[in-house]
Amino acid sequence: MDAQLMRELEEIGGEIRPNSLRECDEIFIDQPSYSARIALWGGHLVSFVPTGQADLLFQSINEGAQSRFGRRHFGVPVCWPWFGANAEDDDLPAHGLARYFRWQLVEVGRFKNGDAKIVIRLASEDHPLIEEMWPHAFELRQVFRLGEGFSINFSAANLSDKDMPISEALHTYFYIGDNQTAQVHGLDGVTYVDKFDDAKEKVQQGIVSPCEELDRVYLNAPERVELIDPTLGRKLRIESEGARSKVLWNPGEALAKLRTDIEDDEFRHFVCIETANALSNAYQIPAGEMHQLRFTVQVESLEQS
Repeated sequence: MDAQLMRELEEIGGEIRPNSLRECDEIFIDQPSYSARIALWGGHLVSFVPTGQADLLFQSINEGAQSRFGRRHFGVPVCWPWFGANAEDDDLPAHGLARYFRWQLVEVGRFKNGDAKIVIRLASEDHPLIEEMWPHAFELRQVFRLGEGFSINFSAANLSDKDMPISEALHTYFYIGDNQTAQVHGLDGVTYVDKFDDAKEKVQQGIVSPCEELDRVYLNAPERVELIDPTLGRKLRIESEGARSKVLWNPGEALAKLRTDIEDDEFRHFVCIETANALSNAYQIPAGEMHQLRFTVQVESLEQS
């Protein structure tokens, strides 16, 4: 690891530590108002804990299969360059390839207001296996902004000479006290595809609650939604740019018991609210161009609200 980057990381209260996840390092940051962890394997923001509060992000204790494409449920996995199953090759992993390779730390610093800045990179040229799985050359970057809340700016550059078809999601697992009382606001009147009901199109009526047995892709969704958690007494404001879909996912009790990559009762303590471009909101990145999507999470107590 570059010595200058290590010095800059230390200046913002950070350090690199070994981790059992594919024996790949993690970045730990400890500040008076928060602590955070970023796994270089898969480029996951693993944890963001405001001081005195529960983590904003969920981490399953189940480590899943140990194969390269074994799935784990935690933090903010990157689903790219396809969302869901690959339409052309069933042997390729679900939700793309970005979360199954080691990312590289390339920049550390601060924004003008003092928020910490961490930049990581994944380039197809650095991993021969990627070139076997995906015919387009690319470079991905994530810029993490860590402060009172957090934001992730995700960019994908098409370095090939052909247009690149993309569906994607930042598959955020939000930690909640109880999925029976948690509520998602802001999707009233939005059309969604219900993947738990034969992919039927439906229209959301009011709030989403309870947050259970959900596999919904909300199309042409608004930029802002809110997650209300009465059990933990907080509200999360989730705002996005460059993303036309929102995906809500929670397996529910019956499916959770059938899965081998999640504990039976963990479904009660998360809901995925994903910043996405999926299904009919998929798009193409023209040759030589770049696309960005971004989301920001801010937290406040329900008493303040």
